[in-house]
Amino acid sequence: MRRRSQEVLQVLARTTGLAFPPVICVQQLSVTLSHEFGSLSPHSAFSVLRVVLFTLVPTLFACRGLWFNSQPMNEVENELSTISPDLLRLAQQRNSTALLLDELPRRFLPQVIAEVGPPQRTWELTGLVHLHAGRPHETLGIFSALYQRMLVSQLLGDHRVHKGMPLVWMSDCFHQLGYPVHEKRYRLLTLCEDAIRGQGTIPPDSTGAYHRLVWAGLSDREFRRYAALFWERAQADEPKEAVFPEALLQRVDDDWVTAVPSAAEAFFYLASEEYVRWLLSQLGSPDGTALEFLDYLMSCMPGCRTRRRARSGSTDYDVVCSMEGSEVDFRSELGRYFVVESKDWAEPAGFTTMAKFCRVLDSSKAKFGILLSKNGISGVARTTDAAREQLKVYQDRGIVVVVLSLEDLGSIAEGASLIALLRKRYEAVRLDLQEIRTKKPAKQRKQK
Repeated sequence: MRRRSQEVLQVLARTTGLAFPPVICVQQLSVTLSHEFGSLSPHSAFSVLRVVLFTLVPTLFACRGLWFNSQPMNEVENELSTISPDLLRLAQQRNSTALLLDELPRRFLPQVIAEVGPPQRTWELTGLVHLHAGRPHETLGIFSALYQRMLVSQLLGDHRVHKGMPLVWMSDCFHQLGYPVHEKRYRLLTLCEDAIRGQGTIPPDSTGAYHRLVWAGLSDREFRRYAALFWERAQADEPKEAVFPEALLQRVDDDWVTAVPSAAEAFFYLASEEYVRWLLSQLGSPDGTALEFLDYLMSCMPGCRTRRRARSGSTDYDVVCSMEGSEVDFRSELGRYFVVESKDWAEPAGFTTMAKFCRVLDSSKAKFGILLSKNGISGVARTTDAAREQLKVYQDRGIVVVVLSLEDLGSIAEGASLIALLRKRYEAVRLDLQEIRTKKPAKQRKQK
C-alpha cells in the first residue's frame, strides 16, 4: 500500500511539476490521518490516502493547466535546457521572474521575437517552467512582457505579428488564478488573433482557442460568428488599429461578457501598456473621438461593461459604464451605471463643462461620473471654477465626478492600476482631501 501511494505521488510530481518528496508526503499524510481519526489503523490510513489522491487527480490536472494538454514539466525543462541552459538556471532561482524580465528583453530584440522560431520558443519555455511550477502570477508577468514585446515589434516594423501564443497562456494563468472575467477576455483576444490568421475561419483542431472557449460555454455558432466579425473589422479598420486585438474587441458587441468577477479578482487590474500608449498618441485627432476609446481602461476593471456613443432623446453619452458583480470596496457606492465624458482639449475643462456633465449625470440618476480631460479642470489650485463645482455637486446632490488628466492616463500606460487611481480620486471628492484635489496636471504646473 505504501509503495502504491508513493507511485501515485511520483506520477503527480512528474506530470504536474509539483516539487515534493513522495515518501515524506506519504508519511506525513498518513500520520495526520491517524491523528485525526484515532480508530484508523495504519493500513486503513494508506487506503484512505490512496482514495483521496486518486480523487484529487482531476482537480490537480485542471489547476496545473493539464486540462489543456500542456507539456509536462520535465519535457519543458529538458527542451529549455537544450536551447538555453543558462536561462533554465535563471528560471530555477527564487527571484527568477525579476531576473528573466531583465534578461529576456535584453537578449531578444523586438524584431527577433516577432517571428516563430527559437527566440520566441525560448521565451515561451521560460514562462511554461513557471506555469508548471504553480506560479501563475509570475508566469503572467513573463507572457505579458512577451506580448508587449510583440506589439512593439509591430509598431517598429509596420507589419502584423501573430500574438496568439502569449495571449492564450495568459488566459490559462487567469484560469489557474480563478479570475473568470480576465480569463474570458484573453480567450477572446486569442480568438481575435487566430481569426485574422485564418481570415475569419478557424478549424477547431488548428488552434487552442476553440476548446478553451466552446468547452467553457461559448457556443460553436458564437465562436464562428466572432471569428468572422474580427476578420471583418480587421479589414475595415485602419492598419495601425488592426494590429491591436484590444481595438478589434472594442469594436464588436459585448455579448461574450458573461462571467462575473470572483472575490479574488476584484482588485486585480491589467491593461495593455502598449495599446494605451498608442491610444494616447492619437489624442488631438480632428473628430475628437480618440479619447473615447480609452473606455478600454474602464473595461479592464473586472465586472465593468462599457458602451461608447450611446444616445438618449436629449443627450449623447460618450461612454456609459455598468458594474456587474458583488463589489465590496468603494465601487459598491458608485451605483449600477456611471457615465464617462471625454474632452480632448488643449485647455482645462471649465465650469460650464463640469456643470453640464453633472446635469447629464443627474438626469440619468447616476451617482458617479468620470471626466477624461486632457489637461484637467480649471480652478484646481484655489478650488474655484470647475473644481469648486465638482465639490458643490457632491455636497448638494451626492454625485461624485472624478477627473482624469493626460498625466493620469500616462501613469496607467506605465502599469498603474486604474482601480487604485479611481479610489483615490473618489475619496478626494467625497472627503474633500485637499492634498489630492489640489494636484494639477503637469502642463499647468509647468506654465505656473
